[in-house]
Amino acid sequence: MKIGISLVEVLVGLVLIAITVVFAFEAITNSLNTVNRQELEIKTVCLLNFTQSYLAEYRVGVQLPSNIVETINTSFHGSNSNNVFPRIHTLQATTTSLNLSGSTIFYRVVQIEIRKTPNTSESFVLLFGL
Repeated sequence: MKIGISLVEVLVGLVLIAITVVFAFEAITNSLNTVNRQELEIKTVCLLNFTQSYLAEYRVGVQLPSNIVETINTSFHGSNSNNVFPRIHTLQATTTSLNLSGSTIFYRVVQIEIRKTPNTSESFVLLFGL
């Protein structure tokens, strides 16, 4: 009868432990990546909602200030907003009118490009009516 364990049994046990640890760390890494992606999406939607609320203060016929992008980014992120993401990259507003049954409806179409990371961005369209 043999007392103790052989070298092969020890190596097999260590390999099984290593495989288990690798799978555990892989699961943790995937979970953290998913949380980071969801947090970025939530921040992007919050910035979009903030932008919509900020732009709603301007009437449709009023021209938007030229520094509106910097103002919104600074208001959302604070004074240190130069390299913080998500951030508004471009904002283009056009005012158009629509004639329905003798009534003219004026509305503003705002196209916003939000840069989520330095390499990815997403475009949105906001409508403001009068």
